Amino acid sequence: MYTEFDGFSVKKIVNGGLQNNSYIIKVGDKCIIVDPASKIVKAEVESEGLQVLAVLLTHGHFDHIKGVSPFMQENVPVYIHQLDNPKCTGEVMADWLKRFRIEPFSCDKFVADNDILSFEGLDIKVIHTPGHSSGGVCYVVKNVIFSGDTLFLGSYGRYDFEDSSYEALKHSIKDKLFGLSGDYVVYPGHGDSTTLDYEREGNMILWN
Repeated sequence: MYTEFDGFSVKKIVNGGLQNNSYIIKVGDKCIIVDPASKIVKAEVESEGLQVLAVLLTHGHFDHIKGVSPFMQENVPVYIHQLDNPKCTGEVMADWLKRFRIEPFSCDKFVADNDILSFEGLDIKVIHTPGHSSGGVCYVVKNVIFSGDTLFLGSYGRYDFEDSSYEALKHSIKDKLFGLSGDYVVYPGHGDSTTLDYEREGNMILWN
């Protein structure tokens, strides 16, 4: 089921044992995919007859990229922050790729803080939010944030990976995300959706 917003709609797909969230951002008969975590996502857009304009990765951890290859085989552009591309190529975290049988790949589009991506007249702003991962980003579409593993309902992402940092994560959430003007619907990489106002009031990141 899609949730309707101004000029676009969003469907969440929950994938596998780690319960990763992938998202379809639908604009007419076209769409943008956020974090395809399994082949289920490709099957879903095919069943709906949607043309995929791009794949947006919030970061390069194995559990968010398992469904990327089928889109790359059809020359769909895949976007990621350059600092996280080595996770996809196997330059780092290669053991995770092998364990989950993910073929290494290299993304062909790199995003940076404050970039604006435009698809079918829909602008998507990139916010670099390191902490969970050095190249972690959030994508902002009008009043919606796709927060990856940066911000969760009442909580936040792990910071025990090699390139993780609690201080960086705290800055990304408290200063960059909470610093945005107004309220937003937040779609995270795991778990239920939330709102920015709700998280500003009681997210665990505020406790320290």
